[in-house]
Amino acid sequence: MRKSSYFCAVMLLGSAALGLPGCRPDQPATTRSAPAAASAPASPASATFPDTLHVVDSLGHHAGILRLQPSTAADFAKLPAGPLPARPSDQENQSNVPDATLPTDGRVQRQGEQLILRPTQGPAVTLKPEPASEDGPEGKDIGYYYWGSLPQVHQWVIDVATDEGPAVLLIDQRTGHRTSLLGAPSVSPDGRYLLSVCEDMTSGATPTDLSLYRCGSGAPQLVWSRDPQHWGPRTARWRDARHVVLLQAHPDADPNADVATAAGRVPLTYAELELPAAR
Repeated sequence: MRKSSYFCAVMLLGSAALGLPGCRPDQPATTRSAPAAASAPASPASATFPDTLHVVDSLGHHAGILRLQPSTAADFAKLPAGPLPARPSDQENQSNVPDATLPTDGRVQRQGEQLILRPTQGPAVTLKPEPASEDGPEGKDIGYYYWGSLPQVHQWVIDVATDEGPAVLLIDQRTGHRTSLLGAPSVSPDGRYLLSVCEDMTSGATPTDLSLYRCGSGAPQLVWSRDPQHWGPRTARWRDARHVVLLQAHPDADPNADVATAAGRVPLTYAELELPAAR
């Protein structure tokens, strides 16, 4: 089973539906006023704001045009980071990846290689390592690691390590329903939306994706998705129910730079994404 392959197909379908004139859907969202962090390299050349993004729904149909406004590192730092701790698979020792701290109510348990989650209704969900694909790196099984909980939307978050790069699996705490994501999830303050962000501007091994899901009484439902071509969303922090500030990563200025060098000097900028008013 390949979660990332499925969502790559969705993104490719969406990209094909974006041949729309009149906007700059892929301009890097940059700003001259954004103060870089102490260890961050200089930002790319500034673009004209406001910028726009065309987005598509799960069927590849045009779902709207979103506005991007410049933001700053200082503004980003003031916003809450969300409830999730550090991602388990981000640690250096990939041979022994630990779960994040398990809930104390006993509904999530680690039994050897198996991760067992017990929803309020329905049977327990058991996740265990799966063999890698035949054409994947030898010995790289799919691993499942508990990452945390999103109580506003009743979802457990599972970090999925695959031979195709990291992915995310949501398990509904009420029903056990599974929802596959490409990137790290964050929830709007009113609990109505979940935004998934993912990028890899250095190696290209991980897809770049920005996807919005609507949350309610059932599993999260995809509203729209987009794979920006000239920048990638690294982290998202919500300001309010309609505005989210993105930490954007950009490609290295030297297209011939090796991956290790490029990874150490990724140009970073900040932009605020405005969602359309709820209907």
